[in-house]
Amino acid sequence: MNIQSVDGKMPTVSGGVKQQGVKSFQNILKQAFKSTNEYQKQYDEMIEKQLTDEVSLSDVIIAGEKARLSLELTLQLRNKAIEAYQEIMRMQI
Repeated sequence: MNIQSVDGKMPTVSGGVKQQGVKSFQNILKQAFKSTNEYQKQYDEMIEKQLTDEVSLSDVIIAGEKARLSLELTLQLRNKAIEAYQEIMRMQI
């Protein structure tokens, strides 16, 4: 069975049947932390640019909300992961 990538998005099996891409939980968390960090950096840059009137205040507010929402989502992911871990640790074998 030969697996090939079509247009870099989804691998296909040589028979033309598409398979779902598999992401590990670790990769999902890494991506969440990475995007949160990027939004924070963009917000910091927008604040600096706004001080020199290079961008409007509304653009700064939008960037701030993106950063805040991204951080909240990442925190919720972390909290759910910790809850799941604690639940597993409470299980009796």
